[in-house]
Amino acid sequence: MVSLITTFSVCGKKKSIADAHRNFVKHTGKNVSRSSFWERIANKTLLDFIEKAVLKFSFHIQEKALSKLSWLSVFEDVFMYDASPIRLPAGLSNIFPGNRKNHSPACLKLSALYRLSVRSTEWIKISAQKPHDSKFLPDLNQLKGALFLFDLGYFSHAFLHQLCEIGVWFVCRLKANSVPIITKVIKGVAKRHIGRPLDKNVNLRGMIVEVWGKLNLPGKKSLEVRLIGFRFPLTKEYRWYVTNMPSSMALAEWIYPIYRLRWQIELFFKSIKSMLHADQITSENENIVLVTAYSSILASLIANSIIIEYAVVSAKIELKSITAQRIALVFSLIAHDLAKCILKKVLSQKSFIDNLKTLLPLLMCPNRKHRPTSLQIVAMFDSI
Repeated sequence: MVSLITTFSVCGKKKSIADAHRNFVKHTGKNVSRSSFWERIANKTLLDFIEKAVLKFSFHIQEKALSKLSWLSVFEDVFMYDASPIRLPAGLSNIFPGNRKNHSPACLKLSALYRLSVRSTEWIKISAQKPHDSKFLPDLNQLKGALFLFDLGYFSHAFLHQLCEIGVWFVCRLKANSVPIITKVIKGVAKRHIGRPLDKNVNLRGMIVEVWGKLNLPGKKSLEVRLIGFRFPLTKEYRWYVTNMPSSMALAEWIYPIYRLRWQIELFFKSIKSMLHADQITSENENIVLVTAYSSILASLIANSIIIEYAVVSAKIELKSITAQRIALVFSLIAHDLAKCILKKVLSQKSFIDNLKTLLPLLMCPNRKHRPTSLQIVAMFDSI
């Protein structure tokens, strides 16, 4: 387990069984034959254990309060939900069929609920790629009182209504085939359009347009939502966003920066692929594939637990400056030292702490001096 999570997860090449075997022998000093090692890593018991470890670690990871993030502290937390593909060897196409036979005949789909306060996942599901993303959703009741961000793949009038019924605040894009009926005009639209569909026949004025609109639901019911359109200079077109937050909670100009926080989960997916190499699997054994994928995820969770705790508490680094990708980068550089500490059962080894301390500056994106991150922008919002 130690070898899988702290070394095999951060190796800089394709994930072969030979690599895992060499790392195991190097760290434990035990000369296990390759065939015996293969049997261990392909064992269903290991898969069950590491899958449960990921779920348990997700639930028990130490929480970091949003109280220092200004306006965001009005929510219970901020959650993002999305899914990302992980390419597999073509020989697994019968077990994990992909959407593109010529490019990715075999593919996993990793669905995740990302929690901003801990920079980590609250819920994870691994499945084949073909089933639609909306088929895999976490328990939405846990989002009550939180801000929820998601992309167009999950948009539906019924889904927005479900979130409102639970008491979840949300921001998402408006789907092109969704045509709300204007019920109230705030700015950017003539009031004569009230009662008409929000479509291309409505003349829009200004950089930001704000209206309230009615979305149709089954059974002649409807849901009233707030709609904010942003005019992008390059395309000269408006991009529409939907929220159930009133203007007393969030100004219209805040909505786009808030939605951009959704990129935090994209950075998480990128980190487990580019830094923890979750998409570099070579084995065609189903159990080994899943063990490898879960190892990368567990490595990410452990990285968040160790690095955020030390960075925030000991080094006084601001949490709003840290992203999942930067955490994975630092973890990939301390993984070997961490493996030695765990095997020696001495987690406070001085050399490990000193090495971590020297690498903490890498948590800070060098571009932040030139432009603030999305989280830094949102954190600067003052309560209304």
